[in-house]
Amino acid sequence: MTCTRRNDQPEITIQSARLPNFDPPGLEVDDGKDADSDIESPFLISPIERDQTVKEVDRPLHPGEKYFLPSDKAELARLDLQHMVWTWALDGDLFKAPIKGPKHVLDVGTGTGIWAMDFAKAYPDAEILGTDLGKPTPQGVPPNCKFEERDFTDQWGYTNEFDLIHCRLLFSAKHDPLQLLQQAYDSLAPGGYLEYQDMYGFPMDVDGTLRGTDLEAFCLDGMIGLRRLGNTSLLSLPLYKQWMSEIGFEDVVEVHRALPINGWPKGAYKTVGRMMLKNIEAGLGGLYTRLFTNGLGWSPEKAADAVQKALDQMADTSIHAYFPIFAVYGRKPLSAT
Repeated sequence: MTCTRRNDQPEITIQSARLPNFDPPGLEVDDGKDADSDIESPFLISPIERDQTVKEVDRPLHPGEKYFLPSDKAELARLDLQHMVWTWALDGDLFKAPIKGPKHVLDVGTGTGIWAMDFAKAYPDAEILGTDLGKPTPQGVPPNCKFEERDFTDQWGYTNEFDLIHCRLLFSAKHDPLQLLQQAYDSLAPGGYLEYQDMYGFPMDVDGTLRGTDLEAFCLDGMIGLRRLGNTSLLSLPLYKQWMSEIGFEDVVEVHRALPINGWPKGAYKTVGRMMLKNIEAGLGGLYTRLFTNGLGWSPEKAADAVQKALDQMADTSIHAYFPIFAVYGRKPLSAT
């Protein structure tokens, strides 16, 4: 079946980047009456440290030009803790699809392998395969979990049919989303689920406090830089539900959650926001330095200055901004071959 694709690539503007009708449940501004959470966040008690003698522009990358975040120890530590933030934002769930008794599971873009290992521990009768541009080598890998070095933009050709294929946080990787969704569909067993979880790269707010700020302009510059580096799908996340239905998935569901930029919300989202701020502080420079220097042609000094100003505003609790989360899942029909 032919999917509806955006073939034109108009200039990205703040207006075109903003999401319409996105309203994550439970996200409200703290009115000052909300008690502080007493939950100890790993991000707060174990801050990430990296070698400050190495400039952001000189941090090592994966070979090739498909992924723009660093590949050093500090980034691997950030990815592990980011997994905790993400899981908190998704109500403590590793996935949202209503799977039962999975036997074969694929984790695409596994990173450090932490999601795959957590899933393997929760489902000891399942066999979990995690793949990424580099094969992770974590400690304590469960016996039912293994890792391979694979580029998901290549042809897959797996011998097993999977009961669940999990993809998460691929928005900054250069790829064709329709090819990814089609290959996932082809690799699923009949009745199996694909779940695609990702962050929309342009932030929103609940009350207009982000609009007109330097932070909003900074995020727009980052999206423009990412597109110029070849990622033409960065605004496509709201289309995934439609695309999955057109490919042939059944009962496609789209779940909305949020990653507040700091602790401005009330309730459980306050803890998520505080952890997210630490995640941003550890990771913003690693990503945006490449987007600005390689994508926009900025000097390292101009990029560093922009990153620092953005970090200052990210910590401002009067800006009630968040990054939207999409979790989209659907089932391959039992009648499919």
